[in-house]
Amino acid sequence: MLSLVAAVIVPNLTGCTPQDRTGTGNASRMAPGDNEPVMLAITGYNYTNRHIASFSVDGSGGGNIFVSTPTSGGGGSVCCALYRPGDFERKIVVRWQSDACYYQTKSTISSEVFDNLHYFYKEREVVVDRTVPAEPEVLEVHFYPDGSIHAVITAGATLPRLKLDNAREDKSDYPRCPNDQKPAK
Repeated sequence: MLSLVAAVIVPNLTGCTPQDRTGTGNASRMAPGDNEPVMLAITGYNYTNRHIASFSVDGSGGGNIFVSTPTSGGGGSVCCALYRPGDFERKIVVRWQSDACYYQTKSTISSEVFDNLHYFYKEREVVVDRTVPAEPEVLEVHFYPDGSIHAVITAGATLPRLKLDNAREDKSDYPRCPNDQKPAK
């Protein structure tokens, strides 16, 4: 059974691994003039005051993003966004968890009542910054306090663009859903 799982998962993971086209042993490098598509790691930077439980870029999961600190973007790198060199007007669709509310459900087995969290999502088309390094490796998605989102392709992970106070994080509970029921959408 374990080998069956590995046979299914491993080919999918290798699809997100950039190929070494230079013969240098470094898979993230591109040969000069190479117009082959490049797989970029996705990294999120959260300058808002609330944890983002999940986000995605063009349907590829970006993971969750804690509130960024002065030295950390808030999210790790996950796989993958496709970049085609020469794509001058690159647009991506960013979808992210924007809010949530709690609702209750009752177990049919034990009659216990449980709190559940329902997430609300937003989606926006974002134009990726046109400046692209010679050796692109990361698609950074920056969520700003004013609600704007900026995307940029970098040669590697960078430090956060804003140095905000760690005390800004809102750790309060989300509100209850209307009538303590799961929202329809």
